[in-house]
Amino acid sequence: MNNILQLGKSCCGCSGCEQICPKKCITIQPDSEGFLYPVVDESKCVDCGLCVKHCPIMTDAKRCDEPKVYAAKYKDRTSAFKSTSGGLFIPLAKEVLARGGVVFGCAYDENLVARHIAVSNESELYKLQSSKYVQSDTRGIYKQVKTLLADDKYVLFSGTGCQVAGLKTFLNKDCEKLLTVDIVCHGVPSPALFKNYVDYMGRKLGGKLTSYNFRSKEKRGWDLYYKAENGKKSKSDYGFFDPYYSAFLYCKTYRESCYECKFANKNRVGDISLADFWGIQKFHPDFYDENGVSLVLVNTEKGKDYFDLIKDRLEIIESDYEKASAMNSNLVVASERPACRDTIYDGFDGLDFDSYVKTKLAFKVNPKTKIKKMIPLGVKRVLKKLH
Repeated sequence: MNNILQLGKSCCGCSGCEQICPKKCITIQPDSEGFLYPVVDESKCVDCGLCVKHCPIMTDAKRCDEPKVYAAKYKDRTSAFKSTSGGLFIPLAKEVLARGGVVFGCAYDENLVARHIAVSNESELYKLQSSKYVQSDTRGIYKQVKTLLADDKYVLFSGTGCQVAGLKTFLNKDCEKLLTVDIVCHGVPSPALFKNYVDYMGRKLGGKLTSYNFRSKEKRGWDLYYKAENGKKSKSDYGFFDPYYSAFLYCKTYRESCYECKFANKNRVGDISLADFWGIQKFHPDFYDENGVSLVLVNTEKGKDYFDLIKDRLEIIESDYEKASAMNSNLVVASERPACRDTIYDGFDGLDFDSYVKTKLAFKVNPKTKIKKMIPLGVKRVLKKLH
């Protein structure tokens, strides 16, 4: 068997194999946990091996050796406020759009399904802002990127390490006008689990959810925020208390391949890597910002060229990899698989999702912690000044 099925659960779900197959005998379908995996029609497969050759797990994409490390904040604080951390993705995207290019990234569709989309004007960049803690669907996207590059267009592609590596092994060559940005990733829960949870929260609020932000900066800072249809209902709560989000933070619901991720290390696959600079207040206290600071790893000469172009729009300090990775373990090693992962998806797709949430996802919260986290950000600022 010389096809992608030999990969098994090590598959990262990038869908590059489906897009490279000359016989169209590979389709991407959800498994019993709702993760997307390749399915091969053996009657059409000719064992050409292209799907294996272009797989980012079975074939190594080019990596960097020694990234330059920075802490950075976008000076446009309105835009940065809408982003998850320091807002660095937006000026990079604007630089590509200014050249008549196209930007690819993860967005929610009308049903809050996370999919990669193409954006060709600044007014739509907001769709790509904020973290989506669920695996994004990239089916068909690599082909779109290839077509644009063939038409001599500039392209920015952002995604997790495996998605960026998937694109690079799909293209199988260096492309001068392609800028890749990999997002430092902990792991991804299944799209089906997230859909069921969105439906569950909609029922609780009395209507279909129309927006979902895992890390809104609106009220207490870094809250979970969701809204039902017509804006009639909304709820904001510290994300740590949310069953889905807390299960994510404790690595309970990730794709199996995430626990053996080959991209969770110093040798980055993108031209630039972006993440939250966790621990900034410890290592660079004067640069701390309650609305977030971006960690920027400049990995290639192309990445350096783009970073130099946007420097005048940023506040920047240099740092080092030891500080950057001290509180961001996925820059060193893949997330550890907990024992509960064996059964965490049991019953997630059943009729009684309410019980599933309570028994599988939820956890007990220390009352003191809950009170502390519920204090609004403005009150925290006042208390800090008093002390």
